Amino acid sequence: MPRIDLHPRKSPRQARSADTVETILAAATRVLERESLAGFNTNRVAEVAGVSVGSLYQYFPNKSALIAALIDRQQSAIAQAIEDCVAAHEGHSLLDALAALADLGVEQQYRRPLLSAALDHEETRLPLGKRLRESEQRIGAAVMSLLYRHEEELATPPKPSDVQDIFVIAKALIEADAMAGRTPPPDLRDRVVRALWGYLTAKVPLA
Repeated sequence: MPRIDLHPRKSPRQARSADTVETILAAATRVLERESLAGFNTNRVAEVAGVSVGSLYQYFPNKSALIAALIDRQQSAIAQAIEDCVAAHEGHSLLDALAALADLGVEQQYRRPLLSAALDHEETRLPLGKRLRESEQRIGAAVMSLLYRHEEELATPPKPSDVQDIFVIAKALIEADAMAGRTPPPDLRDRVVRALWGYLTAKVPLA
């Protein structure tokens, strides 16, 4: 498989250049949100941004580099939201914290469904492992701090694999419903919370 260049050609050093990059990324977001991956290419993004394709290529060598930049931003924003949520629920019950995290997941998936679906697809396709590591570590640290805070309620001592399982469970439930409609069903949050609560607190009898 040929190597995909996902790095920006250059970083903006002046305010005008930074504004151009922001305009391009905002346009890329709008194209993905309205037309998904089928209508996404550098010519279309440049058209929506109101810049020449040459100007776009000064910063992004291809459409994959554009998408990688959007994924970077999305994952950083998710990490910040989770950190803020965990911090805001210090002193609250584990159920309250899980409900708030479920709300974040539902909001993220349904606020911009076409955009979320496109970025999720590209995140699995593109070689982004190293670039996503910082956000993943931030998310893992925040959720582990929540689990340690409520360790006495858990069926087993907190471990890193719990974080991965929590997100797999929540993502599966939320995305399954998101594929069926553009608005979340009223019981989605409660179903996510029940699944997470059961995973974290249920004691499985040993044979």
